[in-house]
Amino acid sequence: MQRLEIITEEIRQKGRKAFVPFFTAFYPTERDFAELLIAAQSSGADLVEIGIPFSDPIADGKYIQHSSEWVLEKGFKLASFISFFKEFRKDLTIPVVIMSYLNPIYQFGFDRFANFMSQENISGILFPDLPVEEIGFLQDCFKKRNISVINMIAPSTEPGRIKLIAKNSEGFIYLVSVFGVTGVRNQIAAELRETIARVKSFTDKPLYAGFGISTPTQAAQIAKDVDGVIVGSAIIKIMMGREKDFRVGEVEEFLKTMRGAL
Repeated sequence: MQRLEIITEEIRQKGRKAFVPFFTAFYPTERDFAELLIAAQSSGADLVEIGIPFSDPIADGKYIQHSSEWVLEKGFKLASFISFFKEFRKDLTIPVVIMSYLNPIYQFGFDRFANFMSQENISGILFPDLPVEEIGFLQDCFKKRNISVINMIAPSTEPGRIKLIAKNSEGFIYLVSVFGVTGVRNQIAAELRETIARVKSFTDKPLYAGFGISTPTQAAQIAKDVDGVIVGSAIIKIMMGREKDFRVGEVEEFLKTMRGAL
């Protein structure tokens, strides 16, 4: 078994619902980002997902798009993030997964980035714009370094592709809980339970739900049917528009509340 598979299976065997907060790298500043990761760790997060900023994030709603634009306008470089993480990694004990669109990693070099991930014990990577039919060459690149390539299933995914995606997803399956892009929503789509049932009919791999999970009540509701919950836009929303004066403690309190709901 790969490292991430062992991690997610151990969480499930404990009867625990995984809580996975998402942060955009270096948002709102490099220092704040570091403090947010530590806050996630101290709040009881089981994993943390780090998004690599990209100029054309087709799956991201306005909050995460804003965070990417904010960081890119300040000159974000992937090489700078890698240097930061190599230094910071010793302070972060929880597992880490990366979310990136293909272009930044392609430009940097897939093997080169996979080497970095392996050296820094980063467990998995997710590419929202990578069709499962094209995943083979990347799986080989990352798999040989004990890094899981995570796949996404949306409510609109047809049964044949659900089976294919489930077969190829490693570590866990990222279940998109709504139609459309990421973002804060007032309620969970009624068809989500049906989507979960369809996926479970093809696989027993851990299912982690994300996109639009905004409140502790929503998280608790969804967690009844899945193995983990991923929360991103609701975290970014707390900081948006207050990048220069927000307090990490506000995010930490939200994280603790979400963890408690699970």
